[in-house]
This record gives sequence, C-alpha cells and structure tokens, in this order.
Amino acid sequence: MAGWNDCTPAGWSKWMVLIISAASLAQPASAQPVSGGGDIQPSPVQTPHWDTGGDLTVGDAASGTLTITDGGSVVNNDAYIGNLGSGTLTVSGSDGAGSASSWTSRGWAMIGNQAGSVGTVTILNGGVAQADIGSIGLDAGSLGTVTVSGRGSTWSLLSTNNGFGIGVGGSGRLRIDNGGAVHSGQALIGWDAGSDGIVTVSGQSSVWDPHNNIFVGFDGTGALHVLDGAAVSTAAPATPGNAATIYIGLGAGAVGTVTVSSATADISTLSATDRITVGSAGTGTLTIDKGGVATAASDTWIGIAPTSTGTLNLFGDATGRGVLATGSVIKGDGNVALNLDGGILRAIRDQNNFLNGFATQAVGNGGAWFDTNTYDVRVLTAFSGTSSLNKLGAGILTLSGDSSAFTGNTEVQVGTLQVDGTLGGPVNVLTGARLTGTGQVGTTTNNGTVAPGPRTGFGTLTIAGDYAGQGGNLEIRTQLGGDNSPTDRLVITGDSAGATPVMVKNMGGAGAATQRGIQVVQVNGISAGQFNLANGDYVINGRPALVAGAYGYVLQQDAADGSWYLRSSLIDPGTPQQGVGGAPVTQAPPLYQPGVPVYEAYANTLLQLSQLTTLRQRVGNRLYDPADTRRNGVWSRVEGATGRFDPSVSTTGQHQNIDSWKAQFGVDRILSGEQGGARLVGGLALHYGKADTRTNSAYGRGTIDTTAYGLMPTLTWYGKDGLYIDTQAHATWFDSDLDSRQAGQLKDGRKAQSYGLGIEAGKAFGVGEGFALVPQAQLTYVSTRFSSFDDKFGAHVESDKGNSLLGRLGIALDYKSNWQAGGVNRESSVYGIVNIKHEFLDGTRLRVADVPVSSRMARTWGSVGLGVNYGWAGRYALYGQVDADADFSGSYVVTATAGFRMMF
Repeated sequence: MAGWNDCTPAGWSKWMVLIISAASLAQPASAQPVSGGGDIQPSPVQTPHWDTGGDLTVGDAASGTLTITDGGSVVNNDAYIGNLGSGTLTVSGSDGAGSASSWTSRGWAMIGNQAGSVGTVTILNGGVAQADIGSIGLDAGSLGTVTVSGRGSTWSLLSTNNGFGIGVGGSGRLRIDNGGAVHSGQALIGWDAGSDGIVTVSGQSSVWDPHNNIFVGFDGTGALHVLDGAAVSTAAPATPGNAATIYIGLGAGAVGTVTVSSATADISTLSATDRITVGSAGTGTLTIDKGGVATAASDTWIGIAPTSTGTLNLFGDATGRGVLATGSVIKGDGNVALNLDGGILRAIRDQNNFLNGFATQAVGNGGAWFDTNTYDVRVLTAFSGTSSLNKLGAGILTLSGDSSAFTGNTEVQVGTLQVDGTLGGPVNVLTGARLTGTGQVGTTTNNGTVAPGPRTGFGTLTIAGDYAGQGGNLEIRTQLGGDNSPTDRLVITGDSAGATPVMVKNMGGAGAATQRGIQVVQVNGISAGQFNLANGDYVINGRPALVAGAYGYVLQQDAADGSWYLRSSLIDPGTPQQGVGGAPVTQAPPLYQPGVPVYEAYANTLLQLSQLTTLRQRVGNRLYDPADTRRNGVWSRVEGATGRFDPSVSTTGQHQNIDSWKAQFGVDRILSGEQGGARLVGGLALHYGKADTRTNSAYGRGTIDTTAYGLMPTLTWYGKDGLYIDTQAHATWFDSDLDSRQAGQLKDGRKAQSYGLGIEAGKAFGVGEGFALVPQAQLTYVSTRFSSFDDKFGAHVESDKGNSLLGRLGIALDYKSNWQAGGVNRESSVYGIVNIKHEFLDGTRLRVADVPVSSRMARTWGSVGLGVNYGWAGRYALYGQVDADADFSGSYVVTATAGFRMMF
C-alpha cells in the first residue's frame, strides 16, 4: 500500500498512467465521439457533445490531442490549439444519421498561438468547424497548420470585419483539398513582417471564398497555390458599391507569390470582384499556368509603387494555357515584368488601352495570346520577339503600336484583328476571322476576311510582302463614283496569288462614269492572284457587276499595272475601239446598270402607244347622205401593231420591239348640218389595250408589260364638196411592269399618263370612173409622263420629258363602187395611201439618279397603207386598213385595224 501514499512527482505520474490505462481498458477512445489525450483544458473531456462553457486549450504547456468523430460536437468560446505546447484537433465524419461531427468556437480560434507552440487542425470526411475569427501561426516562433479535406468538410469563419490570418506573426499553413471548403472574412497570408503563410487549395470542388480582400504577403511572406480544379474567390462585403481585391506583395518588405494552375482536366480559378495587384509596394509574383484562370473584375496592376517589384507570368502550351481575364493590365512605377509566354490575356470589357503603360513588350517563346471575348480592345504597345501573336475570341483587338520588331507569326483565329500600326512577320487569317485596319502587316495568308480601312471612313491596309488567297474574302468599302472616289484599299508590296472573292459595300456613292477606275487592290509585284466581285447585283458579259445609281461597276485587273479597279466602263480602258473612219477611240463608254435601257425603252413605249390615228383608221370611209339629217352612229374597232424601234439618238444604244393591241368603242352624233350636205359630227370613244415591249442593249435585256386605257373626244366637219377637217384629243393612263433579264424585277405597277391633240384635213378630188385622190395633212401633239420611283437598286427614276409634235403629209387613191343585190344597196371602197411623217421635237428624256437618259427616233418616216370599206343597207359598214411605216434605217411598224360601223 505504500504506493498509494507516494506523492512525489514520480508517484503521481504512475497513478496518472494507471488511471488513463484503466479508462482505456474500460472504454476505448475510438469508441467515443469526443475523445482526448494529453494536455486539454478544461478537463475532463465529455462525450458525445461537450460545451466547455469557456475557452478550450489543446496543448497548453505539453502536448494535447482532441478528436471529434461519429457526429460528436465540441463548443467553446475562444480556442487555443497549440498554445505553448503542441496541440492537435481533428474533426472527422458523421454519425449513422448523417449528422456531421462539429467543432464550434464562439470566439477566436487560434492554431499555433505563442512562440514555440505548434497547432494542428484537421477537418476530414465531412467534418464541420466554425469560429468567429481564425488565426494560424499567431505569434512569432509559432507554427499553425489547418487541413480541410474531403467533400463536405468545411471550416467557416463568420466574422467579415476581422481578418483571417495565415502566418500572422509566425508560420501558418492552410491546405484545402479533395472538395473541402473554407469560408472566411478578409484573408491575410503572411501578415506581420517576419511571418510566413502558405495556402494551398487543390482538387475539384475545393473552395476558399474570403468575404473581402485577400492579401498574399501583407507585410510578411505569403504564398497562395490554386491547383487542379480548385476555386478561390473574393466576395464583396455587404456594403453596397464595395468590391474586393487580391493584393500580392502589399507592404514595402512583403513578398507574395500566387500560382494558379492545374495538372488535371479540371480548371483552377482565382477571382477578384475588384482588381488584382501584383507588387503594391513589396514584391509580388502571379503565375498563371496551364489549366489556371485568374479573373480581375476591374483591372490588374503590376508594380504600383516605386519600391515594388511585380511579375506577371502567363504560361501555357498546346496542352493547356493559363488565362488572365481582366479589364486591363496596368504598369505601375515599380520594377515590372510581364511575361507573355503561352498564356492568354482575356478582356472582360471594352478597353482603349489594354496594356496600359507598356510602351514595349517582348513576347516569350510560347507566344502572346489575346482573347477579346466579344469586346473592343485596343493595345498601344510595341511588341518584339520571334514566336507568335494570336488573336482569340469574338470582338476586336486593335494594335496601334510599332511592332515591326516582332518577326514571329501572327494568327487571327477568331474575331477581328485591326492593325493601325505596324506588325512585322507573316499573318495568317483563319476561317471566320478578320484582319482590318490602316496599318502595315507582313506576308499574309487569307483564309478568312481581309477588310482594309478604319471603322469609319476609308483607309489603306498595307501588306509588306506577299498575299495568298486561300478561300478567304476581301471586303472593300467605297463611294461608288468617279476615279477619285474615296475608298478602302489593299496594297500588296510583293506578289499576289490565289483566288479571293471581293465584297464591295457602297457607302452612299451615287455612281459616275469612270475611266481608269477606282483602285481597290494595288499589287506592286507579280499580280497572279484573282480578285472577283462576290456580291454583284447582276452579271454582264460573264462578270458580276454592282449597281450605284445609273451605273454598273465591275472589278477588273488593269493590264498595265496588274492592280484591280472598280470600273463603270463597258470595256477595259485602253482597249482600242474603232471610231469614225477607223480612228481609234480610247475613252471607254460608261457601263449603265441593266435598268437604264429598260427605263429608256419605257419612255419610248409610252410615247409610241400615245400616237393618234387618222380619221380613216378610226372610223373608215364615213360619209353622210346629204338628204339624211337623222342618222347618228356607233362604231368599234380593233388595232394590232408590231414594230422595231432603233432610236437615232439613244443614251444606252438600246433597240426595242413593241407588240400591241387596242380596242376602241365610240359613238358619233350629228351636231349640226345643212340640207346641202355639210355636217358637224361630234364623237366620244373609249379605248383599252396592252403592249409587250422587249428591249435589248449592250447593258442587258428587259421587258415591259403595259396596260393602257383612256378616252378620246372627236369633232369632225364634213363639207359637201369632199373637204373634211377632223380634230381629236385623248387622255390615256398606263400601268406597266418593268423587268430585266439580268437583274429580275425592276418595278411593278408603274403609273403613267399621256395627253394628245390632233388636227387632220383633207379633200377628195374625183378623177373619173369612181376614182378619187384625197390629199391630206395631219399634225398631232402628244405629251407623256410617268410617276417617279426608286428601282430595286435604290436609284431614283423620274420623267423629264416625253413630247412629240408629228406632222404627216399624205395622199390616198380611192376607188368607190355602188351596186344593189337582193334589194339591198351596197357600196365598197378600196384605197391606198402614201405618207411622209416628220417629228419636230426631241423625243424622250428621263433621269436615273440624276443622270440624263435621252432617246429620239429618226425624225422622218415614210409609210404606205391599204384599206377597204364595205357598206350595205345604208346603215352598216365593215372597214379595215394595213399600214407599214419605216424610217429607212432599220425601224419599222406594221399596223392593222378592223372595225364595224352602224348608223341609226
């Protein structure tokens, strides 16, 4: 029994060993949800749920271990894990019902508190820890380590107003992996001078999201590693309008290092809701390697203060590329290094100076990669290097600096690269991508689109080398007009090869006649490439043509200089033409658009369909019995005509064929008369008809379908001695559809109208045995006009004039006979007529986009006609006449009319 009275330290130690051993035999520690050993205060440890009622210390002066498993829980005020000794706390798993094992500190959780202490906290397998404030490695000389591992494993620090220190004054280590999560307030890694902190977040679904700024190297040394699919992000504080920043190397003596990368297929992410600063006043390094993406919601600053050193490394290769997504990268006043070596700079907004302060920039062996990400981004930097420059993402990247020292390859993969400065080295434009600008690039291979010029206005893009079209397009904006029209231009100082479709956009040009043309591609070397207009409005002579106003433009290579021109000329300038007497003519005729000859023919058609007939064509051989004062009459007739019209004056050189028919229905009434035989007859007629016009010219073919209707009042005086005077007027309305064989429908439902007046006089002279000569003269005036319209090309078409003053002198030889058959009086008249017609006015003129288009037929025509009239019973008559008109130079008209007349 002596041993029970042994109160020496050695004796007490023995008793403690016995007590602990006995307790262990009675109930193994692994069976307790909350178990502990060594130096734990307060004691004893309670299970399965222990509220200490105050602070908790594990490892105060000696070593202590506290384990929480199987759904157990520990609640305390402040917690000291490794206060002066070594303390270990583990929270792991859950109970059978799924309730997680938990550790809750109502106040501060300090892991590795005082000098010489070592604190370790491990949260595993879905265990949950919570504290108001957390510190790892608090005082100088302390070491704190926290590991949060496994899905569902969580450490939550609730205070957003207090900092979460990892290496506050000592050394702190935080590791989050395999889907673990830490939620905290503002984070400081390497807080005080002399401290060091390392945070490693690794693995898919592993998360750390401080609810404020993250400082990596506040005044000490800090490191943050985001690896293999993990995510670290700042969350803006509750105050509206605030955002959080990631500072790397904040204080003058601080050192901060951040690495974002992934060795797996999962993407690691680092996100700041405000900016990322790399070297504020200290030394900062941000490395983004393959599989890593860092995002600064505003900007990324490098080396802000003069005392700072900032290094941003963007690394990557074909297997993966690091990405920095930011509004801009800004160079400060410190020692700054930006290493573009295979990683991607991605824009998150429109930015006029994306690399702000970087006057020059070397490109590493991995190349510079810019992703404009749908935005409009401008870079003023002058690049140098021999590797590659790559344009990614939708949007526009504008390079305005002098990068002639960059001799590597530039590849435009997606979106638009606008070069307004100088870019050395070859350029490859991939399918779907665009190269634009007013600067200079090297030898270019075009699989996408090359579009010279600025965004507004016009300009020249120079290729200082060769050009090869390999399925790509060329886009040109121009004001289609004369030779000196403003235009975009592609200048190739070397050779051209391959076929390139050219899309031309007319920027308000109204069209004009060209001679040499509008140069759009200049080739200084061997011009073996083919540039073909791809968006022509129609095809002429096998070439696509674009319409501007009254003109058509084709893209032609000049035989003399090998360059390419937009020309509104019918043939290549310089091609010899034969003029009068065989003299050469060097001025090429203009190339009018295919609607112009149709519009010219349209005006002619209206004028031809409006011409007035003669009295005999209208009503036949109408004479009245001098003894009969009671009879009036009705009549009807049908007229058909076909003709070819070759104007002697024509802007377009068109000729046309018109086939027409017209039906007239009239009524006549004797208004006054004498028994001696003179009569005054008034009449009114309605007419309706159709015409089909076909036109042909060097500029194309077309058709015009016209419907006409109108009315015609007449007044005729018949003298008793064979003299007559006939007057008539008409008003006609037209509805026409205009089409081009080359361009399709030009305009439908075009309205027009015409008015006419005519007077005719003649006298029959008997020459014996039923024959009579009837000399006659006629003068008619016609005026036509159509309603203006805009055609399918947007050209405004308006009528200028369409007038005719036509004189006719003719003589008819008439043979008349009378007989009776079956008790019915019958009579017939057969006649022939010869006429000379002369036009006193100048035909038609219209304007197409203010370009005058004129046409006039030959002034003098001759005509012959043959007619017949057959009447019976003194009341009825059938009549007809056939006429042939010609101008002695290819134009002719054949007209036939047939009618029926009845007296009552």
